[in-house]
Amino acid sequence: MNTLEVQDFNFKLGQVKKSIAEAEIGKGLVNIKGKIYSTVGLRITKLRDQFGIAITTKFIVHENTDDKVMVECVISLHGEEKSQFLSNGFAEKKRALNFITKTAAIEFCQTTALGRACAGLGIISDHNIASAEEIYGTQDDSDKPKNKTKIGVIEDV
Repeated sequence: MNTLEVQDFNFKLGQVKKSIAEAEIGKGLVNIKGKIYSTVGLRITKLRDQFGIAITTKFIVHENTDDKVMVECVISLHGEEKSQFLSNGFAEKKRALNFITKTAAIEFCQTTALGRACAGLGIISDHNIASAEEIYGTQDDSDKPKNKTKIGVIEDV
């Protein structure tokens, strides 16, 4: 990028950061245990408002097993002639961690990796790199007490 392109990029990135900082709780920002986190949806929406971006997700094949999933997400800027790498993020989750990872480990990892790629660009709220989805989804429920229902299915209490 030349000097003018860098200045334009930095201005637009500043606009993205500002619009996230001005978002409201319940409209892209979430309060989790007293800390404010932005959702991945808010980060991506604001990024797309300013830029033509490409988002690529790849699964780290040798790290995807019956026990865990690992994903990398790459955000690139679309240029007239070529794409330019901006940021990437990784996520690794154990499939047995909680209900979310038991039922949608790949999807959860993809969202987490995308949130971290946005954070790599500085697109966060209140200086929290983790997204609301990442914080919510990392809660381990494997030690929660279980009860049998009338039909014999075990469920969380």
